[in-house]
Amino acid sequence: MRFAIITEWGQTMIKRFGDYEKTATYSDNTQLPRGGYVCKILNVSQMNSAYGASLKISFDIAEGDYKDYYLQRYKANQNEDKKWSGTTLLNIPSDDGSEQDGWTKRKFKTFTTALEDSNPGYHFDWDEQKFINKMIGFVFNYREYIGNDGAAHMTPNVAASTSIEKIRSGGFTIPKDRMQKTPIVAPTMPTAAAPNDTDFVIPDGIDDEVPWK
Repeated sequence: MRFAIITEWGQTMIKRFGDYEKTATYSDNTQLPRGGYVCKILNVSQMNSAYGASLKISFDIAEGDYKDYYLQRYKANQNEDKKWSGTTLLNIPSDDGSEQDGWTKRKFKTFTTALEDSNPGYHFDWDEQKFINKMIGFVFNYREYIGNDGAAHMTPNVAASTSIEKIRSGGFTIPKDRMQKTPIVAPTMPTAAAPNDTDFVIPDGIDDEVPWK
């Protein structure tokens, strides 16, 4: 790599580049610690899979030592196909009367109630686009997954939603980590990296800006 150099009082020095203060650093892959965080919702989209309909919620940490955590991870990622990794899925109830759907309904309403409690004047009216720019509390544990190397790894996982007041006061409990229910066997083909790292593809033409601005 070539550097511009200047000589001052007989010493050789590299020349400071103009946007040094704004230049992002490479990530050291520091994982977000388990705990509760005040978050801001940045984008919401509907998606369908074999497990049914869900909302993909993109967010970032809004307060504390890890503020803008996912933005910094995005900026530090030098891959051309870099993705926004601060995402979580919220299943949409099918209203089919099943026990599983009952659990889905409870989790869904816990999320919307947390939004209402965290944003004075907001009332959930079934328009998910109004989630954008709202604050919410997320409690993180860790989730086990199989990496590209075929080995088991752990990644931060949104385990629960709650009000931002409970996050700030410490009035929450961190659930146990989510482990694989079956023994992990090395795959014959490479699998994706951590699930949260592949959920949102940044559109072409975006440089260091998130896609929602």
